Amino acid sequence: MRTFLSLGLLAIAASAAAAEPVGESRETRIPFVTSMSNIEWEAASDDSLYLRGPKGEWYFVRTTNRCTRLLAARGIGFHASAGGQLDRHSAIMVQGVRCPVASIVRSEGPPPKQARRRSA
Repeated sequence: MRTFLSLGLLAIAASAAAAEPVGESRETRIPFVTSMSNIEWEAASDDSLYLRGPKGEWYFVRTTNRCTRLLAARGIGFHASAGGQLDRHSAIMVQGVRCPVASIVRSEGPPPKQARRRSA
């Protein structure tokens, strides 16, 4: 009975691992964020943004709670972890407000902006 149960659990774990999409983004960090002089970023919502790293790769950063000034901000700053990296123990500074980072994953970048329709 124990062998059957163990094999069943092993089969379930293997099928769950196989169901994981290839290329799924995992939690990561952005190195040398404090040494970046020109930061390219775009707010996605009031609790998330896209940030281009020092080597040109894009990251999706989510904050632990709403960062109310993010959508209207013209610039951002960082409270980085040791070594000047942005990770889950860091924060984004937006117009004097500290927004703790909840997660960082690699991304394809911000979605393309949709063209605005003009009314006739």
